[in-house]
Amino acid sequence: MHDDDLTLLDDTTSLDSVVDIAIGQFAEQGFQETRLETIAKMSGMSKRMIHYHFGDKKGLYLRCLTEAALRIQPPAEELHSDTLVPVEGVTRVVDAVYLTMLRHPESLRLLQHECLHRVLNLTGVATLIPGTQVLLQLDKLLMQGQDSGAFRPGISAEDIFFLISSLAFARVNNRDLMVNLIDVDTCSEDNTDGLHRMAVDSVLALLTANIADSGHDSYLTADRMDEDSQSGLGIYDELTEQE
Repeated sequence: MHDDDLTLLDDTTSLDSVVDIAIGQFAEQGFQETRLETIAKMSGMSKRMIHYHFGDKKGLYLRCLTEAALRIQPPAEELHSDTLVPVEGVTRVVDAVYLTMLRHPESLRLLQHECLHRVLNLTGVATLIPGTQVLLQLDKLLMQGQDSGAFRPGISAEDIFFLISSLAFARVNNRDLMVNLIDVDTCSEDNTDGLHRMAVDSVLALLTANIADSGHDSYLTADRMDEDSQSGLGIYDELTEQE
């Protein structure tokens, strides 16, 4: 191994740069059309060293998916507030989630690409993020709001996160379709702000609507993967190396 390769082994910034560039390439070009040669040229890291660090193209792709999922998680300090009013606390969480996703459109495109094309089939891969501060904070706020009578029962943290993320993902991934169908550019400054307000108002309206208790604990039910599906390593047994 050459001395310059050894330097790259210890250069965390170089690895971060490769992942950052790869996220952009996978999000823009898709998995099949993205080439490691292009990522190597853009990042300055040799293709051989990319293989050394990430295994193969799908190994790099999985690393990018994980990083993309991490990027759309708001920092803990943006989620918490000192308010004792559940509505204000939930509003802060909605703001934090939406605005964080707004800052990382390439991550949303990459994650949407995987949902559509199932390169790795995420239902059989270990959870990209084993738990989020978002769900924990929402659980706390929902409990406070329901105990005080401010929020109706039958709504979970997963329900709220799904609603917020659906609007954030649709803003980026449905832009061209919405322009074509209804002449609305979802990524314009005005509509970006409008979707932000829609996210906040939709969540608060859902929580405070005068609707009879359905008897359900939530709209969505979290499916827990069994132990065999928790390991992402098994995916490599059936994958053919692309490059």
